[in-house]
Amino acid sequence: MGIKKVGVVGCGLMGAGIAQASAQAGYEVVVSEISDELLSKGLGTINKTLAKAVEKGKATQADVDTTLARLKGTTDMKDFADCDVVIEAVVEKMDLKQKVFGDLDKICKPSTIFASNTSCLSVIDMAKSTGRKDKVIGMHFFNPVHIMKLMELIRTILNDDATVALMKEFGESLGKTVIVVPDVPAFVVDQLANPLILH
Repeated sequence: MGIKKVGVVGCGLMGAGIAQASAQAGYEVVVSEISDELLSKGLGTINKTLAKAVEKGKATQADVDTTLARLKGTTDMKDFADCDVVIEAVVEKMDLKQKVFGDLDKICKPSTIFASNTSCLSVIDMAKSTGRKDKVIGMHFFNPVHIMKLMELIRTILNDDATVALMKEFGESLGKTVIVVPDVPAFVVDQLANPLILH
């Protein structure tokens, strides 16, 4: 299975960045928010970031127009029904993430892979809210998404090799350097960074 259509739940700082990166990489993208106001704000952030890229000569207006044509905003979760992967980028609250994945599980096709942009929460605990525990994985992007090259791919004990390989390929297609890490507290980057921050 290839990835052609990407869903992003949440159009805040991280969600907007993930949606933008995916659209720039050539994917059809649906990004959601809980209200029209928040959605408009998130899409505005994407527009501003792309406009700055044109100003700095890093993109042409034609590039921006093509990227925006691939991007659709929504407040209706049902618009994720035909996505090949849906990436959750909501606040770091386990119960909220579980609700998001539980709702998506009822809407999306059985082959859809779910990914969480969590930086520290247990991915397998999120997977328990779905009927596709083998297809729930972590994709930890770093802020700002359009600049930071590193991405942690968090593999649970239930993920099969095919899912991990597909999502690694997807991450690399966004221009990211992907490291595969186990589903343990703080993953790898935060474990390395915390002693430096606390020192």
